[in-house]
Amino acid sequence: MDHGEGTVCLWAPKKRMFQSMRGRSSVSSPRHLFSLGDPDAGHFEMYNPTSKMQKAGHGSLVQTHTGEWYIAHLMSRPLEGTLLNPLGRETSIQKMKWSQDGWLEMEDGSNLAKMEVKGMEGVQLSSPASHDVFDHFDDATYSVQFMTPYRNQEAGWVNTMERPGYLRIYGENSLFSQVNPALMATRATSFHYEFQTRVQFAPDHYSETAGMGLYYDSNNWLYAHLTYSELSHGTVLNVLQAKLGNRNELLQETIPVPENVIDLKLIYNSGVADIFYRMEPDGSWEVLANMVDASYLSDEGVNGQPGEIGGFTGLFNFIGSVDAHQHDSYADFDFYSVKND
Repeated sequence: MDHGEGTVCLWAPKKRMFQSMRGRSSVSSPRHLFSLGDPDAGHFEMYNPTSKMQKAGHGSLVQTHTGEWYIAHLMSRPLEGTLLNPLGRETSIQKMKWSQDGWLEMEDGSNLAKMEVKGMEGVQLSSPASHDVFDHFDDATYSVQFMTPYRNQEAGWVNTMERPGYLRIYGENSLFSQVNPALMATRATSFHYEFQTRVQFAPDHYSETAGMGLYYDSNNWLYAHLTYSELSHGTVLNVLQAKLGNRNELLQETIPVPENVIDLKLIYNSGVADIFYRMEPDGSWEVLANMVDASYLSDEGVNGQPGEIGGFTGLFNFIGSVDAHQHDSYADFDFYSVKND
């Protein structure tokens, strides 16, 4: 049961009593994707600055075969020194116990959610899973980790069949649109990671683009992309940012890309993004944009209202293409790589 003011209440079935667990700043009610107008959300006065974990809530009890009790629950990890959560809702676990008088409580008797817990007795734990993503698009199907905001995945706009070894994405609506943008995205799972791709794209209109970047929702993203320049009559590289629905071009001058193919790399470091490019696969990386503030691409950074929180989807990495001209262009991506530190 989620009380929204920083307390998670757990039903104790032995005596139908409640025990609280704290260590959170705020929580969004399951009735609303956004907290605007929701009196049970956005209680930043409950922020506990001594806890790396916030928003501990929505817990489910489990008893192991050895008689131990645990609770699995949702939580978030904000960027250090902030209340911004770019990774969205994550899952944690706490060890519990029953007191002599029938209260359910945390093993150490406190009510602060912990980042680490003791191992389960007699339970063989699997090796830590890797959250890295790598797809060279050599198979008939691409990685199941890809998600597509605001639309379904269909072979008509994204596939590995038309050009084997590449993921072909047909450009569609603007990234500002909530109707059929052509994005292939994976969740960010770390505060420190490196994201790379290689894209081949031959636009013939300035409203045709293809590239990669960071994405929270249709009003908040960062996009390094190829497009057509009417000044040079050729393909160029640019960086576009959307922040709270406002459009901003980050480069004063675009970079010519005469061969219509480029490697792009984005390094994310605790809410700051550095973007690089190179024309040749074995060439040196050149800085495209550095020290870009991407911390607003987080659950609390996308509404723009003091004391408000956004959704709980977290940040995505993405590749994609836009064609607001005639919907006849496409981009070919050679690979997609996300490596977490």
